[in-house]
Amino acid sequence: MPLYKFGAGDVFYNRIKAHPSSSFYIYSGSVYYQNKSTEPGSNVANVNGVPVGNVSLFELNVDRAVTSTGRSIGPVSLTASQNVTDKGTIYPFVYKGLDQVAFKGITRDSYNADYAFGDVITGSYFMSSSITRRLYANNAAFNSSNKDGAALRNSLDFAKRLGQHYNFPSASVSTSPSIYLTNAANVIYIPSIFYGSEIKKGTVDLKVYVTGTLVGRARDTRYDGALIQSDAYGSYASGNGDIVGVVLYKEGVIILTGSADEGATANELAGIDVQYNEYTNRTNDTVSADSADLSWLHFGLGLPQGGSALSLEHNPNQAAIQSASFGLDFAGTHKVPTVTMLANANRGELNYSNNPTYAQSSSVAFMRPITGSNLYHEQARTIKNTHSSSYSDPTGSLEKTTYITKVGIYDDNKKLIGIASVAKPVKKTEDRDLTFKLKLDI
Repeated sequence: MPLYKFGAGDVFYNRIKAHPSSSFYIYSGSVYYQNKSTEPGSNVANVNGVPVGNVSLFELNVDRAVTSTGRSIGPVSLTASQNVTDKGTIYPFVYKGLDQVAFKGITRDSYNADYAFGDVITGSYFMSSSITRRLYANNAAFNSSNKDGAALRNSLDFAKRLGQHYNFPSASVSTSPSIYLTNAANVIYIPSIFYGSEIKKGTVDLKVYVTGTLVGRARDTRYDGALIQSDAYGSYASGNGDIVGVVLYKEGVIILTGSADEGATANELAGIDVQYNEYTNRTNDTVSADSADLSWLHFGLGLPQGGSALSLEHNPNQAAIQSASFGLDFAGTHKVPTVTMLANANRGELNYSNNPTYAQSSSVAFMRPITGSNLYHEQARTIKNTHSSSYSDPTGSLEKTTYITKVGIYDDNKKLIGIASVAKPVKKTEDRDLTFKLKLDI
């Protein structure tokens, strides 16, 4: 088997920038991602094992039901807590030992107090991700003392170079110059698995529907993070053109407010009364109920809260939940490093094969060498002539022909590290140059 070394111009390192789009639709407390609903499987209600509107982080346990098989994985111990029960699914597990290995979600105190040496610590591959929402009241001081707002404050301050619309109220409107007329904030959190390194500027599109009719829209049409309202109708059309919120592209956070001073009135979207829950303190553990006309503060009503419980933030008895729905569209930015390798099959090379079919069938019997006490002699074999001719007899002149099906990649120690297969065998003749382009995404 011949080995060739890549030349100076045979290997290229590039980075591909892709902008895959994402679409969320929220209706009646349910979230739909890319317009997909439940995909039933043979054993589970949803084939990928995660809730509708979520993406699976591991993409394991596809169409696997969690049922006890009565068996244990690994050695069986007399101590029940040290046995790993086989539940018919794929899940990680480690043993507590001197190496002190545990899963990331287990705290040091829990590791020391809750597990004895030899105990089995299990994890789960049923992990998923989706967008979440939190609504902060006026007195929650989102951009000053609230813990979530404080974490984003540096990003908001850094983004102020793009415009005044990133200047949110800190404690009160009167002491913090801002274009916004309220301290309330409706925050949509987008995990990075949906957008990669950042959300692509100019692609964020928020829509509000009531009974299927579009009553309001907000887009970052200026490519500077400002969400501009449009498509409001009737008496609410006065708010069209106002800035109703901002986008933090790298952090994946959309912050919506109830109003901006360009319209001098609250940017309401429809005269429909809704009841909602809002956080009123720094630790986000105090929730108060309130009601108002539908506005941008209610965008995403029905999305799970961003807390650990992921409880739904709405009252199912409210008419708005039955009639209002919301759409969120954006494109991400994924930077994919790639390696392109050019494998050359030069003229006059790679035209011999050790495959038995390379020789004529009549000469296969002579493939066995002649051996003796002082003799080892390989018999001559006749190459099969696959070159076609216009006549059945005689055939065309012999041309050594091979068919390339795979290209192997080796490291400096001549160890096989990769194999590239072609869709169908490629014919290689002595007078033919071939170049195989191999591309690897890292």
